Amino acid sequence: MNTELIVALISGGIALVSAGFAMWGQFTSARLAADLQNLQLAEARRLEREKTVSRYREPLARAAHDLQSRLYNILAQGFMHLSAENKTERERSYVLNNTVYLIAQYFAWTEIIRRDIQHIDLGTEEETTKLARLQDNTYRLWQTDRFGSLFRVFAGEQRAIGERMIIETPRGPECIGYSAFLDQNLSEKDPLLNALREDVRECSASLEEARPRLIAIQNVLIDLLDFLDPNYVRFPKERRRKVGQ
Repeated sequence: MNTELIVALISGGIALVSAGFAMWGQFTSARLAADLQNLQLAEARRLEREKTVSRYREPLARAAHDLQSRLYNILAQGFMHLSAENKTERERSYVLNNTVYLIAQYFAWTEIIRRDIQHIDLGTEEETTKLARLQDNTYRLWQTDRFGSLFRVFAGEQRAIGERMIIETPRGPECIGYSAFLDQNLSEKDPLLNALREDVRECSASLEEARPRLIAIQNVLIDLLDFLDPNYVRFPKERRRKVGQ
């Protein structure tokens, strides 16, 4: 084999190897670019999910905390009994209207979540399913007939009360504040809220009848709080005692 042929074969081999390396480099670059794009998309989805969660998690947790706290005071601290002994109209009015408001506020935030995003996507199917189950438990406890008629609120009524309390703001839908609730006399104008007012009035004299339902609701609200704020960042552990345990 002459020298020129050998040189040509070597040159051809080098060219093939170089072409192979070039193709491998292009393939690797394309794969890295695709991986980077996928990571960027995943991060964007994560940030959007966190934004959505933070938008709804805290007000839902706040509404659950406020309501369970009031139920605890009613069930374990004699709140309704003491209110019946109050001599001032201001105190009686606060007990009545604020209790109705706290119930309606919770319905409002559950309705906002149902309407806007159906449920909070927490990133994993297990976590999301657990939250949906906790929310469903509260719907069920309000509407079941096994606790009698006092504080029985059907699922559609829960939604209707929630809708009545929702206002649109630049940040999106929110629940009206207590001041606006009082200014609009909502609990007197709306038949469903007025029914809640009557239940609160009756509860002061018939707490034992209301106790089983209110205990069950208070307990599941604590479970919801433990899920939404597991590290006790916003709501301290000592304020989350379940009645009956």
